[in-house]
Amino acid sequence: MSVISCTAQQAELLSQRDEKLGKFIKKKGIISRDGFDDVFSGICYNIVNQQISMKACEALWTRLCEQLSEIAPQNCLDAAKLKACGLSQSKANCIAECAKRFTTGELSAQKLRDMTDTEVKTALTTIKGIGEWTAEMTLIFCLGRDDVLSLSDFGIRKGLSLLHDIDIKNIKEMKKFKKLYSPCGTAASLYLWKAAREL
Repeated sequence: MSVISCTAQQAELLSQRDEKLGKFIKKKGIISRDGFDDVFSGICYNIVNQQISMKACEALWTRLCEQLSEIAPQNCLDAAKLKACGLSQSKANCIAECAKRFTTGELSAQKLRDMTDTEVKTALTTIKGIGEWTAEMTLIFCLGRDDVLSLSDFGIRKGLSLLHDIDIKNIKEMKKFKKLYSPCGTAASLYLWKAAREL
């Protein structure tokens, strides 16, 4: 499994840009989270994880892995089989459509790696059931992109809200942090997720 981490240089830049985040970074040190080596299975995990608790996600994911043996495109074409693992019909359909595009070659790990962040979002969100959040989590955890600050993510917004005393619904105010943290948005995300859990 790949590791998504913040470098010392990124931590220093973020600390210079945002004093409050900098204090939190100093307290926590360099942090990281697990990513996905396999792009397709990572996308599937992000689909499963949509709008449910981490505990529920892990239970569903474990069942899916056990039933399918391997989370690979050729094993995920049958939506009924996916639904039998406990997925909702919409998530089963979404994964099946994603699998279809991978098996036909319309999408592939290499094609996605060769795309810009915007192109990845466009390619993935044409699949019914994949929205901005799923595409952005794919950018971070499957493709290892450095500059993703997902304001579609509740944890990111909660972290910003707690650090800067901003209303969690005030997306307009939070958008300024995308520019402030660039080109280290992903590293900032790691700390904001941690802040959301610990502050």
